[in-house]
Amino acid sequence: MRYLVFGDVHGNLLALDRVLEAGRARGTEGYLFVGDIVGYGPNPLECIERLLPLAQCGSLAWVVGNHELMLRGDIEPLGYSAEALQTLEWARKQVEGNLAAKNFLASGHLTSVANDLIWLTHDSLADPSSGGYHRWPQNAKSELASLRSEHGRVCFYGHTHKMRAEVSEGERPVVLVPMTTHQADGIDPHPLHLRPGDVGWIGTGSVGFPTNPQRRPEFLILDETDGNDWRIEKYDVTYDREVTRERVRVGLGNDCSKDVVERIARWLYD
Repeated sequence: MRYLVFGDVHGNLLALDRVLEAGRARGTEGYLFVGDIVGYGPNPLECIERLLPLAQCGSLAWVVGNHELMLRGDIEPLGYSAEALQTLEWARKQVEGNLAAKNFLASGHLTSVANDLIWLTHDSLADPSSGGYHRWPQNAKSELASLRSEHGRVCFYGHTHKMRAEVSEGERPVVLVPMTTHQADGIDPHPLHLRPGDVGWIGTGSVGFPTNPQRRPEFLILDETDGNDWRIEKYDVTYDREVTRERVRVGLGNDCSKDVVERIARWLYD
């Protein structure tokens, strides 16, 4: 099966539509989402509506991100930026008026597992919802140890807005694997391989507010067709950032401060 793996959409509908389209063009059959559908961007409801039918037909496995937890009131708004606080309050009002979206967000969990071997979390499998950013190799060791204890083969995470992969190859030390994205049409010719005995701790990057130099929406495709050799393809794609920037200004302009709106608009480029 071929899974589209993505996260950190943050209300950027045009970027999400482009990623879903690119995934379908490459034979996606299932969907794995690692959280943060809301926050920052101008179209949180519409982004939720894209995921709803996938969940209803059973083709989506997903987890909540810290922005969903904030919107649900599950965590305290401590240490969050003005951009997060103001846009989440605006999104909360929209979700409260949409029962389907509210129920969808309420149904999400901190971790999820697909086909027994594929785990999802937003920030950590060892300590879900800890809020810690994954920056150091020793963090990967504890995450991979947790994955092995669950008898999993790969765990995908978000939160950092960075595409990154650390793999434990059998009994050998953890290896940081290069994650160079394929930007052309067709299938990534240089996928990451997970062979029998390997386990992977893999960051998906971000759809809505990526941090790569070109600010191109990022996603992965996991191909587990060959049970012995799983391939993880790496992609980024273009979309109309100028239209999204205008949507940020129009959509958020009446509810968020001007400084917040302009900083979010700049994030699409800087």
